[in-house]
Amino acid sequence: MEKRNIPQHILILAGIFLALCFTACTHEPIVPLPSEPQPIEYTPEVPEPVTNDFTLLKACIGKSLTEATALLTEHGFVAGDGNKFLKTENGVTKEVHYHSIGNAAMVVNNSEFAIQRQIFAQWMNEIRSSVAYTKLVRSSFELSTGWGNGNQHFNTPEELLSAIANIPSTPEDGMYASFYGNDIYANRYSLVLMPDLSGVYMQIINHLAGQPSNDFTESDLQETDLQKHILISKVDYLTFRYKGFYALNVTNKLNSGNEIPFVSQYQAPGDFGYIKLFYRNTDNLLMDGSIIWSGCGELNFPNNFRAGLPMDNGLPYPGQSRISFINNGGHYETVTDERDLQYIWQSVSRQKEFQHYYGNSSKKVAVYLYTPSVGVGNPADAYYLVFTEQ
Repeated sequence: MEKRNIPQHILILAGIFLALCFTACTHEPIVPLPSEPQPIEYTPEVPEPVTNDFTLLKACIGKSLTEATALLTEHGFVAGDGNKFLKTENGVTKEVHYHSIGNAAMVVNNSEFAIQRQIFAQWMNEIRSSVAYTKLVRSSFELSTGWGNGNQHFNTPEELLSAIANIPSTPEDGMYASFYGNDIYANRYSLVLMPDLSGVYMQIINHLAGQPSNDFTESDLQETDLQKHILISKVDYLTFRYKGFYALNVTNKLNSGNEIPFVSQYQAPGDFGYIKLFYRNTDNLLMDGSIIWSGCGELNFPNNFRAGLPMDNGLPYPGQSRISFINNGGHYETVTDERDLQYIWQSVSRQKEFQHYYGNSSKKVAVYLYTPSVGVGNPADAYYLVFTEQ
């Protein structure tokens, strides 16, 4: 917390005691914690009306095979083998593959690049005009015109489609285009054009579909939680939703400096690896998590996150001078794209416990992205751990 500059004449006339009283009186009044748990409200996802291929595919997410079959049949698709559904329009056959309650794809296999390009543009525009697009927290647009030509990255669907429109009618080998994104409800969207495979592929995956909610329903912050040294906040990777806090004390606390003094032990996952973070020395464990290649590790410590107390308003984003990522070595890093940090900040800074720790801290907040599954990993397994020292 920044110290206030008290005018010298106040110190002379009123003395140190009155000066401290003056300082205290200029602060916001302290709001006591509620004596009982308070309900936590989340805005549920509202289904979109089915008006096109994208919204039809999106409507399959969360539905059983029987329900999805009825929906697809209603919109002109005919059931085929292996949970596949087909529909031919204007000479173009579309296939829907129902993989599970949280995984569905639509595919067009056609050897004509003009048709591939047309379908990709149609589906990209359908995504762009959907309500789902307004809920995205990540997106990427990429194009390669052929092997060895490098990758081009774009900021908008319009830029990507404009570049694809300039591709020759017979594209080079290795040409592809893609859109990837995920929204605040953990839906992951992908759209890929690959002429070498004569196909356009649209897929939606949500690993939370059909699963019971793990969101907190009541706040539980206690006054003693605000008296510890370190606050560890958990934020979901896909949705940036707050997933609770853990507070602890450390020994040999270092009050000087502007960075939390991490010590790291990291083992890269050839098959099995781990990450351990400590405060100053290995007597002060802050986190311990396993990392598995083509599997999923788990966080061994801390393992009991609590809801905390959400507030109506967050704090203004302070930039990387006050919050930044740390790497596997426990070292602070600067990034050029701060969007993820901004989303993380929006999440944690709405919490009473974070506001308290941050308001009493001289150290930079540290954010570590814990990925328990790597290789063929699942982004739904990952989350951020946010360390704040007061």
